[in-house]
Amino acid sequence: MVAALALALGVVAILGAARWGAGRPETVRLVAGPNRPLNSDTGSLSAESSPSVVVSPVDPRVLVVAGRVDRPQLSAVVRLSRDAGQTWSDADLALPPGQARPFEPQLAFDGQGTLYVLFSTLEGPGIMSNGLWLETSANGGGTFSSPVRVADRYSYQARLVVDKASANVHVTWLQGDQRSSSKAGTGLGPPPNPVIMASSRDGGATFPLRAQVSDPRRRRVGAASPAIAPSGDLFVLYQDYGGDVADFEGLPGGIYEGAFSLVVSRSTNGGATFSDTGVVESTVVGSERFLVFVPKFPSLAIDPRSGRLYVAWSDLRNGDSDVFVRRSDDRGKTWSRPVRVDNAEDSPRQQQYLPKLAVAPNGRVDVLFLDRDDRDDRDDPLHTTAVLSSSFDKGGTWDAVTVSDQPFDARVGPRNEPSDPGARLAEIGTNLGLASTIDAAYAVWADSRRGSVERGQQDLFFATVRVVRG
Repeated sequence: MVAALALALGVVAILGAARWGAGRPETVRLVAGPNRPLNSDTGSLSAESSPSVVVSPVDPRVLVVAGRVDRPQLSAVVRLSRDAGQTWSDADLALPPGQARPFEPQLAFDGQGTLYVLFSTLEGPGIMSNGLWLETSANGGGTFSSPVRVADRYSYQARLVVDKASANVHVTWLQGDQRSSSKAGTGLGPPPNPVIMASSRDGGATFPLRAQVSDPRRRRVGAASPAIAPSGDLFVLYQDYGGDVADFEGLPGGIYEGAFSLVVSRSTNGGATFSDTGVVESTVVGSERFLVFVPKFPSLAIDPRSGRLYVAWSDLRNGDSDVFVRRSDDRGKTWSRPVRVDNAEDSPRQQQYLPKLAVAPNGRVDVLFLDRDDRDDRDDPLHTTAVLSSSFDKGGTWDAVTVSDQPFDARVGPRNEPSDPGARLAEIGTNLGLASTIDAAYAVWADSRRGSVERGQQDLFFATVRVVRG
């Protein structure tokens, strides 16, 4: 194998000539800055994906990114910047005694600048979880506390939210059992496998509260994301996979022909109990086989001022993959019609997918997603870019800018062999990373521009999109 040459990334601003929508005020434009890899180009077979990014509330120059490592072995990475993303360094997690395989880390800051990192640890073949762990850092990722066990074995798809006012910590996951161990990490046992939340009221030192988030009548659920409203109410978006037994249990078969649903559940008592507020969307059309331990996540975000809820997802209802957003002004009871945030006039080969939502303190709504041009010839590159779309009118209209300063090939990266051995696309992860401030959006995505189909290298790339006024 021939090592790829490192790219010299110059300062390239992609001015926001909006391809999609015209919702921004005329005095505001989006300007995407240079793309920066978060690691050096090793020329290896390494592959990183599924990033999260957070900004310190006490020092906006401090950014932290965490990601999943798929190769050379399943692991995790945390990197930090103290100069607003200009340079990055690796952070060292404090691993539990006897554990050497952290996986799929998640990040959050509280209002005082304490950083929280949630991760699972793995055992045996494949993605076999033997627990969830939480640790904190008082210096933005410089050093970490000893990890606290949040959940025991067979806990998957973990996500984290921290109340900035109270520092209460809430963790969601999909609970499996010993039946999944017999499948060598390819699927779960038959239902029930509920979405669970554990809550801490002492800054993550203990987690005495446990509650089932998902409705017991919904038998196959997952991909849950928690968020906190200004009122303190907890909301969790999760996916109902209906009758999709093949993906959920790791069985042979084709792409599920039925529809998935997106459901929001709410707790008004700090995570002690939950009840569904209703279905956000009942006709989500899937586009691929997936491994139940690491499915693609829809996205939930809440306006920190008004408490308005936003949900984003992608599906194939129009024949190709499009990104949609719905809004709720009444705490999830009713939802606006779905609005496409991508180009309503794109070609059937154009696919938009894997959306990540964030709401800025001033109410601006941002969605980061991937935009792929599918070619007919299997040997042709599948040119893919990261795109940020923003709404200045509560999700009514959208204005977009291409964040990537060069495309990458979606065929390059690790393959999800158990669920789809003939797949043309490489595994790109469960989510993208996005954090929004009044003046900027910070975007992180898995990018294979430094790899090849033969070598499959995949790296995390970072860019800042400035909101320029005047």
